[in-house]
Amino acid sequence: MKRLIMIVSLCLFGVTTWAQSKNTTTEVKDYREVDGKIILEMVVNGERADFVLDLAGHNAILPEYVEKFKIDPDEKGDFRYDTFLYKKVETPKSVSISTIAFGNNVFGNGVAAFVLGDEPYLRKLGVAGIVGGALFRNVVLTIDSRRKKITTSVPYRPSYMKLDHRADISVLSGSVVIFSVAINGTVFPLIFDTWNDGMITLTPSDFARITGDDGKKVELFNGYGQTVMTGASKIVAKCDFVKNTFSNVVVAENKDLPRSVVGTGILKEGILSIDFQKQKVYFQSFDLAEVKDEVQGGGAVTVEAGKLNPITRDYFLDHVYDYRVGKEFVFKGDKPVVIDFWATWCGPCMRLIPELEKMAEKYKDQVIFLKVNADKEKELCSMFNIVALPTLFFIPVGGKPIIETGAMPEKFEKIILEQLLK
Repeated sequence: MKRLIMIVSLCLFGVTTWAQSKNTTTEVKDYREVDGKIILEMVVNGERADFVLDLAGHNAILPEYVEKFKIDPDEKGDFRYDTFLYKKVETPKSVSISTIAFGNNVFGNGVAAFVLGDEPYLRKLGVAGIVGGALFRNVVLTIDSRRKKITTSVPYRPSYMKLDHRADISVLSGSVVIFSVAINGTVFPLIFDTWNDGMITLTPSDFARITGDDGKKVELFNGYGQTVMTGASKIVAKCDFVKNTFSNVVVAENKDLPRSVVGTGILKEGILSIDFQKQKVYFQSFDLAEVKDEVQGGGAVTVEAGKLNPITRDYFLDHVYDYRVGKEFVFKGDKPVVIDFWATWCGPCMRLIPELEKMAEKYKDQVIFLKVNADKEKELCSMFNIVALPTLFFIPVGGKPIIETGAMPEKFEKIILEQLLK
């Protein structure tokens, strides 16, 4: 299923780029919280695995997952830096991940990821690694901690997020965002760090700008799971963020921080949306507006005999193969199926479609012809590690997909006659 022959007539499916749909789409997905960390289920090279969301970090995996995800250990990831920029984390090497997806709105090909050193805390969490902010840079990311929901939307924020509850942000290298937070009237540019489960944590130089140090020690984290007692101090302060004022906020000092941060404690106070492209943050209390998920995209699918029918991931799961149930491919259909993975920008794809439409009419009562828009169904593409277009699945009844790439109608018709209709 992974044989993807690169020939001249193929379109590369966003290799080393970020393939995001230009249409308005909204997806709402659940997340888990473990030990204060946000846990997302990602699809990596066709494998489902849990990752910690670290918006002040980079994509990274534990070493044992290099083989599990079928990653070439010798193909170095294309990072512009050699280690984590904003944390002290051991990163012996980097690799390139063929495909990684969080639903259909968040998807990447040829994604660079660090291979982590020994990180027992991540293993304790039961995750494969870390997913950083760069993967979300083409969507508006909304986190609702009360419902444990993450919404990704393109190109606008969810409608329940109020326009008058927004502020400017800065976006640093690695798609790390900077919020402006006033602490006792003094404004600080703080990194939003979803690894840190506190509210506000400052470097010694920033902490020195605030009076009232009570000298109490607090337990803090340095990197991924290395607990340290820093001899840090903490104060109770008033904080202003966007249009909200919070009293009695614990502000801690951490001598090991490269930069001061606002952590996931802010998510306990309300719903937060980050628009990386427009460099805006929206933040409001949970009860300011009724939260109504307006999921866009998809819709009902009707499949007609003799047609090349467009389908969605949900149709694929219901009628072709449900990869959520098991890894073994079990075809659900009672007729052979041809599935064309295509995109409008792919020249060979557009030339092949009329030929497939002719075959659909020719084999009207014998074979079902389907097509999947790769720009819209990114999770599906990631599940089958599709990195070149067009890619076609020829699925016999009771069998497994025969996968071909390219625009070769004569060869494809031969496969239909000799392997689907034999």
